[in-house]
Amino acid sequence: MIMKRSAMLVVAFAALALAHPGVARDIEYALIGDPGIVTLVNLHPDEKNRRLYSVNYQLDGLIALCTKVRITAVTHKAMTFELADGGQKYEYIFHDTLREDIPKHLDRFFGKTCPRKKADSLGSVDRQGIKEGRAFPGMTRAGVIFAIGYPPEHATPSLDSSVWKYWRNRFGTRLIHFEGGKVARIE
Repeated sequence: MIMKRSAMLVVAFAALALAHPGVARDIEYALIGDPGIVTLVNLHPDEKNRRLYSVNYQLDGLIALCTKVRITAVTHKAMTFELADGGQKYEYIFHDTLREDIPKHLDRFFGKTCPRKKADSLGSVDRQGIKEGRAFPGMTRAGVIFAIGYPPEHATPSLDSSVWKYWRNRFGTRLIHFEGGKVARIE
């Protein structure tokens, strides 16, 4: 009788979890635990709280392009990862404005092949921006992506747009204007 009641409780909790999408559940992501993962762009974490956001807040921290990481878990709310060198742990929070599915979104920021050759083949302004983790006038779109990551998709639905919108934090924005495929000005 006790085992039957326990089994019924397990089924009830499973049904409850499925009925409430806000409940954090693990999701499948091919890169979890893979020791050969690197950052595909510079990341800008909140170093104090060891946190990043899918809306790509442009915070003061910098995890450089091609940094080796190990992804430890992915749920519908967040991904956790640690730096291979030093072991610092970070949480990558998924914002409710995320339009892509989570694995597709993460594949823009994390992967198995370091794009260093492509980054190094860009012009000197791009390389300086990538090194500093900042956007500068004269940079190409590819250089900006390597330097500061992708703009949040809900604010910049197309990378062909002439203006990309980033947030410095929850309250302040930055607009990057392109003319002729290069950054013309930053507001």
